[in-house]
Amino acid sequence: DRSTVHIPSVAAKDSHLVCRAALTLIDALHIGQALCTNKIDAYFWLVGHPSALTQETVLICDAKLVSVTGPAINKLVAENSFYRKVTISGGMYNGNPDNIVTFGVGATLNTSAQVPEHVVYTIVKAVFDNFSQFQNLHPSFTTLKPEEMIREGLSAPLHSGAVKYYKERGWM
Repeated sequence: DRSTVHIPSVAAKDSHLVCRAALTLIDALHIGQALCTNKIDAYFWLVGHPSALTQETVLICDAKLVSVTGPAINKLVAENSFYRKVTISGGMYNGNPDNIVTFGVGATLNTSAQVPEHVVYTIVKAVFDNFSQFQNLHPSFTTLKPEEMIREGLSAPLHSGAVKYYKERGWM
């Protein structure tokens, strides 16, 4: 079952390029298959890398990842603090030897403001006091830097328990 949303024509600044697009909504379990069977031409996937679905797709149908850059992306990232520019390392996916420059979001652990300060403090302390072990939990964690994690891509205000730990470490 596919749903298609038609996007009106858009012209580039100097009207040299006109683009028509139709977006097809397909659930994540079937998106790779849809690409491989030519039901769609491309898909956008906002996910931590490496991704099993992406790996499966590039293996089954020799798909290529493409960079997503330009003024519109720069504006999107500048106007939305939860987005950031990212690079998917070349060689991470079969048949994609070059770095892929794009944008994404950082993974964020969110909680309620009602969670007691000592609970959040304990969780944050456990992560950062064992940071190298934490980074080994998933390949996408290997590039994390504590000083960036507490400032960039935040999708919610910092909890007082996290702030307490960051201040103890001298990060704030």
